[in-house]
Amino acid sequence: MSRPHEQRCRGMVEQSLALATALAPEIGYDRAAEIAKKAYISDKTIKEVGREEGLFPEERLNFLLDPRRITNGVILK
Repeated sequence: MSRPHEQRCRGMVEQSLALATALAPEIGYDRAAEIAKKAYISDKTIKEVGREEGLFPEERLNFLLDPRRITNGVILK
């Protein structure tokens, strides 16, 4: 039985533009879509664009874009 390649899976999640939806409750849908578009055009991650835009302090950005938190159904804290 083969096992998932953890590093590859993590990279694919980080590259996903769908992560922008996790920002929508705090910055609104339109702004989150704008961040996703910038990430797509520049071939960067949502986190990289969020960092460049100065959306949130690093700790908050990491929290909002944490895939484990998102998939466990915890929206905001």
